[in-house]
Amino acid sequence: MGFTPLDFAALFDTHYARLYAYIRSQVADRETAEDLTAAAFERAFSHGDKYDPAKGAFATWLFRIGRNLVLNHYAAASRKPAPFQLDEVAEISTGETLPEQQLVYQEQNRVLLEAMAALSERDQEIVYLRFFGHLTNRKIAEILDLNEKTVSVIILRALQKLKVQLETQDFP
Repeated sequence: MGFTPLDFAALFDTHYARLYAYIRSQVADRETAEDLTAAAFERAFSHGDKYDPAKGAFATWLFRIGRNLVLNHYAAASRKPAPFQLDEVAEISTGETLPEQQLVYQEQNRVLLEAMAALSERDQEIVYLRFFGHLTNRKIAEILDLNEKTVSVIILRALQKLKVQLETQDFP
């Protein structure tokens, strides 16, 4: 199939922020996330002839490329994902907030990251795809080769676990 540069520019504009947010939730620093996001789009453009719309949406194919790049990144260095700052992913502007609000955001991030750490790696990945990548359960299922209902159940159970974790802490 392939993409024209103009068509691909529109796809880039549509999907960049969501893919970056997902990848940023998986890696330790902004530069790595930017590099992996750029690499995902580069691969999608250069291998556009392999994309088959009959097999799924462009976003699903692109996120699968991004996910594989993240997995390869850690496999190549035998590293595990390191903590990240949620305010970067959520695009909370610390420049416009009061110091008190910044402290609240930092504490909320700390508590949420601790609660997320209690989830299995698979549950964490699905939650990140859903809430940082803003993907539907169907697209997540396609990316991870799972049943859509399985993804729904995993998200529900993960959110219930997070709720229990957060209720036991003093969440600001």
